[in-house]
Amino acid sequence: MNRTAAILLMGSLALAAQTPRFGVQAAISLPASDLSDNADLGLQVGGHVRWSFNHGQGVMARVDLTSYGENDGVKVRGVALGADYLYHLERRDRGLYLLAGLASQHYHTAYDGYSDNDDALGLDLGVGYDLDRHLGLQARYTTSSLSNVTYDALNLGVTYTF
Repeated sequence: MNRTAAILLMGSLALAAQTPRFGVQAAISLPASDLSDNADLGLQVGGHVRWSFNHGQGVMARVDLTSYGENDGVKVRGVALGADYLYHLERRDRGLYLLAGLASQHYHTAYDGYSDNDDALGLDLGVGYDLDRHLGLQARYTTSSLSNVTYDALNLGVTYTF
């Protein structure tokens, strides 16, 4: 299954859900694997749409923009379009939840007058905690394999849903 079809499949689950709620998120992105060779600590911002199902389940579709700190003259920027399945352990839309998802990743890497663009399918695993109906905390690990490198990152952030 190609990455666009997988993301559309996860997004289509939202049709059976309650009214969508929109929000924003911000995170500190800690590069890992090959990404840590090319980038320093990054900042991630984005927006999301969240649908809730019964018994604490839901889907969060999101777009993330990430800008990493320069490392030895290398600049890395990323854009991701993803969808995560959320499962609240208390079976309601509050408290601790687990997440798993897919994202279409696009990375732009530039150094010494040369630039490269790569696209990949990313996998997300994480945990979050909804403090209330609006504010939440999230730790999400993302991995994606580009042409000959693996770009992984741990994103530690906050979500706000309107």
